[in-house]
Amino acid sequence: MLKNLETDFDIMIVGGGPAGISTWLHLHKYAPELAKKTILIEKEKYPRDKLCGGGVGAWSPYVLKHLSIDLHIPSLFISDLEFKFGEDIFTLHQPNCFMMIQRKDFDHALAKTAISRGLHLHENEKFINYTSKHDFLHIKTNKNLYRVKVLIGADGALSTVRRTMNLDNPSHLALTLELFSLSNPKYDSEYEKRKIVIDMTQQTKGLQGYVWHVPCIKNNEPYIGHGLADFRFYPNKSKANLKEIFSQELKLRHITIDQKQWRSHPIRWPSKEDIVSKPNILLVGDAIGVEPAFVGGIHFALSYGEIATNSIIDAYQQKDFSFLDYNQRIQTHLVGKFIAKCSYIASELYDNRMEPFKAAQEVFTIKKV
Repeated sequence: MLKNLETDFDIMIVGGGPAGISTWLHLHKYAPELAKKTILIEKEKYPRDKLCGGGVGAWSPYVLKHLSIDLHIPSLFISDLEFKFGEDIFTLHQPNCFMMIQRKDFDHALAKTAISRGLHLHENEKFINYTSKHDFLHIKTNKNLYRVKVLIGADGALSTVRRTMNLDNPSHLALTLELFSLSNPKYDSEYEKRKIVIDMTQQTKGLQGYVWHVPCIKNNEPYIGHGLADFRFYPNKSKANLKEIFSQELKLRHITIDQKQWRSHPIRWPSKEDIVSKPNILLVGDAIGVEPAFVGGIHFALSYGEIATNSIIDAYQQKDFSFLDYNQRIQTHLVGKFIAKCSYIASELYDNRMEPFKAAQEVFTIKKV
């Protein structure tokens, strides 16, 4: 049975991944009084597993340092990115450019940090829908009814908040396949050599993406995450056979895991014209999307939280919750600029107008921010 309408909170964040937690942590840093009036609901209970390669890279360390977050979780630092295209190999060496983690550990650590600073967290609570009335939103979850001023959808690529907003946006969803297996030194060199392998060879067979092999620590043992992504940047081009490609990749490594144990999850990528807000509502993280050339997700998620926070603070100061300029804020931020850059690279790469290694170098060369 639902409880009576709760009015103790001004802001609701739906989703307890990096984007949702980052939004609250930025609120706590810049507007602590608003953070006190914010509730975050998470449909599962920590620690919960999430499909993800688990690479914390790009400008993530800067955001974590800015938020005074020091993570103590099992991790593996990577300095080499090895790109393959047929028989050709290009290696990009950048010391400790990625910290490989398990999302279960990473998300839980972020949540515990936020809780220690005062976050009101409700686990096992699922957003259902909302109605707008008198400049407020009435929120229904599986447990409670709320009245809030701002709703933040941080609930992933298949965001329920986004769906209930009825946005007139094109649906850009990349398909993925993924599994983790114990590292076999005879066939897997990634763990021993502390490298990530990104194989773009299958682009010759219509794959608008790549195959990856990433080392990580899982259950205190050396594992390799194997997967592939197909962005379908050009949807009218012939489709690659993802199951066949993945089967061949696993066979080469003598991995005999049944297809029923393969896992899949969509990855959303945005267009700069996308509508990502409505009056009193903002989307963040995967609910908006990541770049469509080589994915990259966690650093986007962390930064979306900062953009949303600045928009919310201005909304309260100006008493204007239309959020009409939210998308423009994203486009002028590092996040929007980088997605625009990578979208151009994807358009060139998947139309055979840019060499794969040049595309990789353009995206993965780390520059100071």
